[in-house]
Amino acid sequence: MASISITPSDISGRMERLPMTSYQTKLFCIIATAWFFDSMDLGVMTFILGSIKAEFGLSIAQTGIVASASFLGMLVGAAVAGVLADKFGRKPVFQVSMVFWGLGSLFCGLSTDVNMLIASRIVLGFGMGMEFPVGLSIVSEIVPSNRRGRYLAILEGFWPIGFICSGILSYLLLDLIGWRGIFFVLAAPAVFVFYIRRHVPESPRWLCDSGQKEKANSVMTHMEDHVRKTMNNKELPPVVVLPARSAQSNAGNTFSELWKGEYGRRTLMLWILWFFALMGYYGLTSWLGALLQQAGYEVTKSVLYTVTISLAGVPGFIFASWIIEKIGRKPTCVLLLLGSAVSVYIYGHVASVKGICNT
Repeated sequence: MASISITPSDISGRMERLPMTSYQTKLFCIIATAWFFDSMDLGVMTFILGSIKAEFGLSIAQTGIVASASFLGMLVGAAVAGVLADKFGRKPVFQVSMVFWGLGSLFCGLSTDVNMLIASRIVLGFGMGMEFPVGLSIVSEIVPSNRRGRYLAILEGFWPIGFICSGILSYLLLDLIGWRGIFFVLAAPAVFVFYIRRHVPESPRWLCDSGQKEKANSVMTHMEDHVRKTMNNKELPPVVVLPARSAQSNAGNTFSELWKGEYGRRTLMLWILWFFALMGYYGLTSWLGALLQQAGYEVTKSVLYTVTISLAGVPGFIFASWIIEKIGRKPTCVLLLLGSAVSVYIYGHVASVKGICNT
């Protein structure tokens, strides 16, 4: 059979013409469930770190290593996931990340000493780190550009929601099943997410870029059929005509490409931005529960206070998802960073838990 003549621009044009329907929303929700449970697994350490510190008799330095172990795994996982996803596809890497995540959480619960716990947290973080860039890529490649910013903002909003739910889970169950039981509970969703992720198709854009044009056309047609069905078999809008671009080979998608020309400045800026933003956020939240317990607050009280603080993230991402399509990506980023800077400054000058919660 003759090879199909189709270009990456053709696939992009067909994808851009699709209106957002319940089909794309379903795919988005499947990806978002992983974001949600990953956030729970990452955030739960905030609420149980004090209990772990007390059981193992850890020093401040050892406690810091336990709290930071998952971030080391995330660094490695995120570094290799992009390369693997460009070589083998988004879907298989997406699925493999679940295996590391589930096993990591399970072995955290089985840990008999602090060294095993640290190693398990690294494995858990590796799975989460693999998932983040791949999940973002899939959402970016199945959502039309005029809705992409909003849906990516909503996706990030599952972080505070998952963080809050991990606090609620700890508040309700920590005294009953202990911190190990919490990890067992959080390992179970990995099986569920692994199963439902089978319904997420491979990215047609990646398939076409990697030279699998027949498969790219087949997946794209499958998606168009689903969208058409949700529209009661109405005709789809005409294909969006996009500027032609040269086909990209996997050999050209190297790490060095990020540092060439204008991409180099963008890459450096984003690395600096994420480094300081995440250092500030996780540096505070990872230790907050343990610090409150050290200050004399009961475990349940410290969990409750931390959850209260995290609730502010919900209206925050809702606001971001709305304003990002109104004023653009860069102004939204600047506005929210300025707001964060003011809040952090006030946060460092309050003298009571009530003041921290209000900040």
